[in-house]
Amino acid sequence: MLNETITTDRLLLRPVREADAPALQPLLTWGVAQWLSSVAWPNGVDDTRAYLARATGINARGEGTHYTVQDEEGPCGVISLQPEDGALTLGYWLGERCWGKGLMTEAAGAFVDAFFSRHDVAHIVSSVFTGNDASIRVQEKLGFVIVGETVRYSKARQCTLPRFDTVLGRARRVQTLAA
Repeated sequence: MLNETITTDRLLLRPVREADAPALQPLLTWGVAQWLSSVAWPNGVDDTRAYLARATGINARGEGTHYTVQDEEGPCGVISLQPEDGALTLGYWLGERCWGKGLMTEAAGAFVDAFFSRHDVAHIVSSVFTGNDASIRVQEKLGFVIVGETVRYSKARQCTLPRFDTVLGRARRVQTLAA
């Protein structure tokens, strides 16, 4: 999938490392975890290390791409593309200290563009729990469109929640960049 470093004006994106755990785990606050389907709450450093070990293996086998997002203060989030339910699925989170600065739009845009430039894939998908307006805005800025509403289990909230399913086609991303 991807394995090179990606740089933007304010960020560095690189494959995850198990050594990122001490920096990333404190950023997985309730404010972040409540919007993620696969992160339990509370989440300890051992949970983060286990995720990073799995993600490093996935990267090494070429089964997906899991990157650490870094700003000037160090690791501040994670972004990934991996097969799920027959489609390549974009996932991401950013620590609260970075919210409201456009950093995830910047990171996700560079990540998606790097992926599309190296792979002949027509589209990628994502999803957002309803109520996560900031994440919907990120996806809209990238060119994703809502194509349906389903439900998914949230480990943090320990219940099934409604979510918006989204899709981004290669051609739509190009149109979004041109606008």
